[in-house]
Amino acid sequence: MSGTRRVPLARRPAVQVTPRAIDLFVAMGKLRCTCPPPPPEYWKRKMCAGCDRWYELHAELNDELGCKPWEWPCVARQSPKRAGSPAWNEDIAARMAMLDDAARARRTASHRSKSGPPMPPSLTRR
Repeated sequence: MSGTRRVPLARRPAVQVTPRAIDLFVAMGKLRCTCPPPPPEYWKRKMCAGCDRWYELHAELNDELGCKPWEWPCVARQSPKRAGSPAWNEDIAARMAMLDDAARARRTASHRSKSGPPMPPSLTRR
């Protein structure tokens, strides 16, 4: 038998960071918790408006990123170390870093576009 044997590469699918995902992540970062300390029966406590809105945005972000149902939470509220299982913390930290980098890149790109195009080197003073 001639020819080559094709071996499929085990590549993970790349997550697409959409502008909506960046908007959701930035909006989630602006929300603040005003909940009182949890009572002894913590499951009976009511969440503040900030927490309610954060979880609504988190559900939308989870759908936007195409995360699987078992990949909950897709981002952490405070830090990835306190997000859930230690096995998931690396994925959550990577996802948060990716979204943070995308938001930062979009911020710098919009800042550059507001300041106008760069001047050509022939027109700058020396």
